[in-house]
Amino acid sequence: MTLDNKTTEKIKALVYSRPRNINEIAHAINKNWRTADRYIDQIMLQTGTIKTITFREGTRGALKIVYWNNTEKIYSTDVQEKLFKQIESVIDKADFSPFEIYQYIDPKNRKGYYEEIESEKDYNYNIKSLAPFFEVAQKEIYIFAGNLAFLHLKHNKKTIFEYIKEAVKRKVIIKIITDINLADLSNVEQVLSLNSGLREPSVEVRHEQIPLRAYIFDNTIIKLGEINSSQRKKGQKKQILALYYEIRDESWIDWMQKLFYKKFQNAIPSNIRIENLRSISKL
Repeated sequence: MTLDNKTTEKIKALVYSRPRNINEIAHAINKNWRTADRYIDQIMLQTGTIKTITFREGTRGALKIVYWNNTEKIYSTDVQEKLFKQIESVIDKADFSPFEIYQYIDPKNRKGYYEEIESEKDYNYNIKSLAPFFEVAQKEIYIFAGNLAFLHLKHNKKTIFEYIKEAVKRKVIIKIITDINLADLSNVEQVLSLNSGLREPSVEVRHEQIPLRAYIFDNTIIKLGEINSSQRKKGQKKQILALYYEIRDESWIDWMQKLFYKKFQNAIPSNIRIENLRSISKL
């Protein structure tokens, strides 16, 4: 059966009051535990309001607990609070470097590298490293983007749009925060077209200007990038540097997911943004 809004809200209310096991939820909504488990996965992917943890995983006595994912307080350390406030206070990518996050990650859970490029037009997100994660994602991809021009970048003769299309066919949930404007409108509409014919939309795009350029794949990795341009003064590198960061630290992935949902919930839905943009007439 299809998960409806009434059942979704009932499950969320149950979990909000206190953590629940699958059988409790199944009994409350009058479904078997397999259906309840499937509903929980759907709500977790579509709203981010609940999460699960399994105790004694892999044993006959495994116990799956569903708990409320508190996005009101997304930081658990002073460092995360400081970074959140920095990200909240600016909108331009030049005003926040993802290295500010990277520097706090345990070295065994991070990787950073750079390349020299001639101009910002040559920046390609290190596509050969990024694209494979679209291929292996199983549940969710969250994207902080300045615009959606990256959809047309190619790896192995396939565009990122084609990788996303394949992910949607695998029922992967795609959520994107980006600047929805007239210049990028066709890209936004192209990616939203992937929802055509689906019972439930897999792709959701919302508008907000943000300083981050990042991709979160499932609960496994964060990919971030930035461009570092010197003033070509004495002692500085003359080339423009493209920097890339990978983070696999579980606590920081959880923080970044909460940050994404906090921003996503307050961002403007694409249909409202597009409707307002369409009201502007060409001279």
